[in-house]
Amino acid sequence: MGELVPGSGSGTADETVYAPGMRFPIESAPAYPNSQVWGHGGSSGPGGSQCDVENYSYPWHDNYCETRSWDMPLCPAGVGHQGQDMRPSTCENGVHPFVASEAGSITNIGSYSVYLTAADGTRFDYLHGNSIAVSEGQDVAKGDRLGNVSNAFGGTPTTIHLHFNISQDVAGVGFVYVSPYMSLVRSYEELTGLGNEVPAGPVDAVDCTSIRGWAQDPDTPEQPVEVRVYFGGAIDDPNATGISVIADVPRDDLCEPLGSCTHGFDVEIPRSLRDDQTHPVYVYAVDTEGEQTPLLEASPGEFACSPPAPPPGVRRAIAGPEAVAAWGFSTFWDLAKLDGAALDDIPLGAPLPEAPLVVRGETDAEDALWLVDGGRKRSLADPAVRTAWAIEPGQALVWPQASVDEIPEGPPVRGEVFLVGTDDGVLYVIDDDVCPPNEACEGGDGGSDGADDAADDAAGTAGDGTDGGLTGSAMGEAMQDGCGCTSTPAPCAPWLVALPGLAMLVRRRRRA
Repeated sequence: MGELVPGSGSGTADETVYAPGMRFPIESAPAYPNSQVWGHGGSSGPGGSQCDVENYSYPWHDNYCETRSWDMPLCPAGVGHQGQDMRPSTCENGVHPFVASEAGSITNIGSYSVYLTAADGTRFDYLHGNSIAVSEGQDVAKGDRLGNVSNAFGGTPTTIHLHFNISQDVAGVGFVYVSPYMSLVRSYEELTGLGNEVPAGPVDAVDCTSIRGWAQDPDTPEQPVEVRVYFGGAIDDPNATGISVIADVPRDDLCEPLGSCTHGFDVEIPRSLRDDQTHPVYVYAVDTEGEQTPLLEASPGEFACSPPAPPPGVRRAIAGPEAVAAWGFSTFWDLAKLDGAALDDIPLGAPLPEAPLVVRGETDAEDALWLVDGGRKRSLADPAVRTAWAIEPGQALVWPQASVDEIPEGPPVRGEVFLVGTDDGVLYVIDDDVCPPNEACEGGDGGSDGADDAADDAAGTAGDGTDGGLTGSAMGEAMQDGCGCTSTPAPCAPWLVALPGLAMLVRRRRRA
């Protein structure tokens, strides 16, 4: 691509496929794009006959921008050969058809040329043909025969070849001849089956357990591919919700037939769609070259699942969309919608702080993390818990060890994020009750007035602003945020739960 026969000019290294999806212009393979003038039998070639075997052998040779006197703005010299010369499979005159590379209209017929203009304005030129089979103004389909490859050249014979141009409107340049070489490469791969193969595989099941299957790209058989799952509609439906996963789950049943094992995928059903309603689901594999997203076998499918029962615990009010984002919650993956009566059956606990406060002591291990919540510290030592709550060790503030040690310990953070809400938008997270340090609560250590004093002392000793600590007043506020074991329901302004896209990707990262 861009490398011309030495001495034949300066090519241009352009990898653009200007006509993606076009049909190769010569009807049958093999075909041999190369130089006519600098090839065997050409006026500047090494001698011999145009039918010499070297002219009918691979590899191909680009000759766009080869030395000519035609104005060519995209060529390094500003002048050059407008397109690509190519020989058919044999050195026979007038027996190899050339065909329409795209559907369009015949806009010009010459003594040995055919111009075809596609609907998008791209023009394809075919020169040195005979037995022209179309007429000006005629509409043609992709692949229709236009004529035969010959050596016609207005009374001056040339070698037997097809000269092929592509002209397009290029921004900042105008309607010009563009390099056809990479478009020819892609269309020849399609014609011969040598090129890109699309990924394939089945959806084995769509049920209330999960969406399961496998996918593999034959072009990269060892490499896991991306799978896109769309809930509620197809890939082009603006109302569908799409997620992306990597099909890298090991499956023993794939090892022998596919030659490698890690091509499975297993996607859980989003909690928000477990509502007894029927939901369609479409599953696509993504081509490793990024060009196609074929629908997998047995897709689309559908599911209708009952709402899950909330786990034991209390419901802690979430302040609003900003708090959902701050905690990394997803109303698509985590939320179970309940009716008002079912929601009222869950005891009300202290509101959730508006954002997580994660700390560790200055001599603690890197993963000895704590969530400061309601004046108590709650363990985040379990990596699975941190993953569920999207907590990274690097986001922890480093406090003086004595300050962390003096905070009374509460229940460890749960291993599951479970949101509940109603259609009017009120939102809660199911959690253990977290009471102020001077009150006992289930799962905590009971607390005492002394513990409350210790928490106040901790707030004071962490206030010099070093090592990521807070001022005494800020730490005190953070520790008390959301406190209160009370029988009086905390007021909670309703707000619309309209954030599935915002937090969805966060949840997929957790669940990977």
